[in-house]
Amino acid sequence: MSTVEPSDRALSLKPSRLPDTASRRLLVWLSRYREISIAAVAIALVAYFQIGSGGTFLSGQFIGVVLRETGRLGLIAVAEVMLMITGEIDLSLSSIFSLSPYLMSFLATTFGLPLWVGALIGLVLGVAVGFVNGIITVRLKVPSLITTVGTLFLLQGIVVSIHNSQPIVAPVEEPFNAIFGESLYDPADGLFSLHAVTAFTPFLWTAAVIAILALVLHRTTFGLHTVATGSNLTGAREIGIRTDRIKIANFMIAGALAALAGIINTAQFGSADPQAGSPFLTLQAIAAAVIGGTSLLGGSGTVVGALIGAFVVASLNNGLVMVGTQATRSDIYLGIAITAAMILNVQVDRLRTRRR
Repeated sequence: MSTVEPSDRALSLKPSRLPDTASRRLLVWLSRYREISIAAVAIALVAYFQIGSGGTFLSGQFIGVVLRETGRLGLIAVAEVMLMITGEIDLSLSSIFSLSPYLMSFLATTFGLPLWVGALIGLVLGVAVGFVNGIITVRLKVPSLITTVGTLFLLQGIVVSIHNSQPIVAPVEEPFNAIFGESLYDPADGLFSLHAVTAFTPFLWTAAVIAILALVLHRTTFGLHTVATGSNLTGAREIGIRTDRIKIANFMIAGALAALAGIINTAQFGSADPQAGSPFLTLQAIAAAVIGGTSLLGGSGTVVGALIGAFVVASLNNGLVMVGTQATRSDIYLGIAITAAMILNVQVDRLRTRRR
């Protein structure tokens, strides 16, 4: 009868290790520093568009346009990130984006309410819609995809019925408009003047929100419970996490952020358009979140990556035209970017699971 030495037995009980290839080392690095990898892509895009546009991409006027679009997409993207981490999604955010500022403008022009009062009502509306979405999804067990598709059409129908589908010119009430998106910048102004700062107001709002949510996700109990809910729903419940409340709270946060994005957009353009929040806006925001490193499977996401992903999407939307590409082809490149990001995210998630 053959015998097995203790050392041989110990070796036989060790789990097999994956080969230490260059591709695996790259995936390990990406699993630790997702934001850096997408930031490198963003820098490469900027360099390409700067060269291809003859040096005009980084001009103050054009980069201001890109950063303003980044701010708008970024707020919706980070709203989706908070939900995607928990394993849910919200397709109705574009309708909240339209309805909240439309209601604000309607109340101001029809009843003479100050814009800041209408803005507060719009934010409360966004939170309320998020609460309803959360209750239907969590309590009634309707998949969030179906719930929010229904809410999308419901709110879109409401917003086009308020004022006969016509845009409403919002009144100018300073400093409200300047604080929330109106650009006062003039080429004669200094680069570091207050008016120059207003040229980037939407982006600054988004950066501030993302800084707060990054701290919430990584430094608070609520953030840890949000990640745990998406990582292992059953396990999170067994250790006492109120997963239903966590999901509902994140639906409410998403609704508030969509409303804020809509208010900023209206202050920027001076009017509320019922068609401003097409479903394509939400899809682009989800694309930004995925490109930024958030997993559609839940349990993993980065709000900073979502901001960088929004910048990539905004750069593609604007930069491709500058280098002579037809505007209709921007969706082709965006589709390629989303598919590549999803493949990379799946591989990184598999690696993370094996390392555990």
